[in-house]
Amino acid sequence: HEIYELALTFDEAIHGVEKQTVIKGKSKTIKIPAGVDDGMRIRFSDFDVQVRVAKHPHFRREGQDIYLEKEISYPTAILGGVIDAPTIDGNVQLRVRPGTQSGTTVRLKGQGIIYPQSTRRGDEYVIYRVNIPTHITMKGKRLLEELEKEL
Repeated sequence: HEIYELALTFDEAIHGVEKQTVIKGKSKTIKIPAGVDDGMRIRFSDFDVQVRVAKHPHFRREGQDIYLEKEISYPTAILGGVIDAPTIDGNVQLRVRPGTQSGTTVRLKGQGIIYPQSTRRGDEYVIYRVNIPTHITMKGKRLLEELEKEL
C-alpha cells in the first residue's frame, strides 16, 4: 500500500470534504470523512492517505474536543451578562455568571468535532479570560475607586 499525504484546512477536516488529487498518475476524487485529525491514515482500496490538518487561528483541538479562549470585559466578569462565542457550527450566546473569574471554563456538550464514521461528537470548552484594561480615564478611575470601597 502506497501512502499519499493530503493537506486539509481545519474546516475540511472537521466537516469532511471531497478532494481531487493525483494518485499513481491518475486523477482521483477521494472522499475524506468528517472529523479526521492530523496524522490520521485513511485506507482506500489500493492506497492510503495520511492527512495533514492546518491549525485554526482561534480553536485548539484535542481529539474530538475543541478549546477556545474567550476574552470578557472586566464589568461583564463582575456583573455577568450574555456574550457571543464561536463554535465550529456558528456563534452561540453564553450567559456569563456574575463574579466570573479569569480561567473559568464552560463546557458546551456536543459542540465539538464528530467522530469519523459516527454521529457522536466531542465537546467545546470555552475558557474565559478577563480583559483588565491597561489605560483608564479619570472618571473610570474614580468609579473603580468607589467600587473598591463598596467591595
